[in-house]
Amino acid sequence: MSKGLLMIPGPVEISEDVLAAYNGQSIAHYGADWAKMYLRTEQRVCRLLRCDGRSFLMPGSGSLGLETMATTFCTDKKCLVLSNGMFGDRLKSVVATHTGDLEVLYFPLDQPVDVENIEKKIKAERFDVVCAVQVETSTGLLNPIQELARVVKQQGCLFAVDAISSAAIELLDMDGWGIDVVVTASQKGLETPPGLGIVAVRGHLIDHIESKPARSWYTDLRIWCDYYNDWHDWHPFPVTLPTNNVLALARSLDFIEMEGMEQRHRNFLDTSMRVRRAFSALGLEPFVSESACAHGLTALSTRGRFEPAKLIAFLEEHTGIRIAGSFGDLKSHVFRVGHMSRKQCLTFNLAALISSIGLFMQHAGLQPEIDRALAELFAL
Repeated sequence: MSKGLLMIPGPVEISEDVLAAYNGQSIAHYGADWAKMYLRTEQRVCRLLRCDGRSFLMPGSGSLGLETMATTFCTDKKCLVLSNGMFGDRLKSVVATHTGDLEVLYFPLDQPVDVENIEKKIKAERFDVVCAVQVETSTGLLNPIQELARVVKQQGCLFAVDAISSAAIELLDMDGWGIDVVVTASQKGLETPPGLGIVAVRGHLIDHIESKPARSWYTDLRIWCDYYNDWHDWHPFPVTLPTNNVLALARSLDFIEMEGMEQRHRNFLDTSMRVRRAFSALGLEPFVSESACAHGLTALSTRGRFEPAKLIAFLEEHTGIRIAGSFGDLKSHVFRVGHMSRKQCLTFNLAALISSIGLFMQHAGLQPEIDRALAELFAL
């Protein structure tokens, strides 16, 4: 199967140095040396997320991380889930399997969650846990998590955030903002192959986890804490770890730390702005407003002028570039492109993407300004 160029919002194109760390012979997932490596990588993830507690690197996907968050913190609790897209709805579905006391606040697909509305809701009705998505991947929308955290914490609720499409791209400060739990995964902003669901938990919750009976085996952090406490020096987790994934993550963290999260975020801001300007020159605008756009992916509206499925097929057949459609009712008029990794953000990869989409639009009888789009992309 030909891989082509992945310009989708995860899994991302991965740099050769990280692939080299991933592609080596598997090593044992236990023993003193491996335990040190694993725990050091856990703590590096915590530093990235500005978390004083622990992170748990779990074999699986981001959805496995959401399931673990819900098992550990939402079981039989009164929960509020905020949704303005497919992945907010998925978060609701996950939490609903763990509690019958669940409410959902829905917001328009093209608008961030309304913090004032949410504040009124949680003031009027007490919740144990509030759950939200930072970047709604189906629409490329960035929710105001820092402002949301402030009002959630003022009301004494535990706050859990799906950062699967935002960690290592958007700014996150768990301790400073008051986010208790963050869920992410390896294959997006962390720039490693799929295979790790990651749950980060602030330090004040670790004793709380350990004081409660386990509700499941694999997806309850109580079990993971027990192994950490009892087998810390050689096997501080309950299952076989995909060692190559952890090694790749450690290598990717080398580059992320070298860049620095503030500079990295500025670089994503710059790239996403140039990408949007280039698409605007082609006659394509984001599905959400400029102020609400995420910085690791962009969702574009075709405004009915062509079918996203035909664009996707054209690019794959003629250029080897893979982009993504959207979901549900958006599928007929929204497509998505990823700029989440160093390779995806390389200007020549973005130029290939922009010019190829322009060629499809010409083929469809439209009149995109491809030269102007490329000039906008290359503009400093």
